[in-house]
Amino acid sequence: MDETKLVEVYTTYGELQAQVIRSKLEAAGIRSIFQNEALGTLGFTMDGLGQFKILVAEQDEQAAREILSDA
Repeated sequence: MDETKLVEVYTTYGELQAQVIRSKLEAAGIRSIFQNEALGTLGFTMDGLGQFKILVAEQDEQAAREILSDA
């Protein structure tokens, strides 16, 4: 089974913004996930905690970056 390599295409500090970015990508046919640090759901950040990293498959990276640069 081949394992898909994920790459980070965007970082934000709020779950709402992460959901918006993810929705834009998925509307364009690009599957995405986000990773977040534990404090993100509390609404504040400290030293990178609370970051939401948007990840896509490596083969979708260029298309995702183009979509996000148009926003």
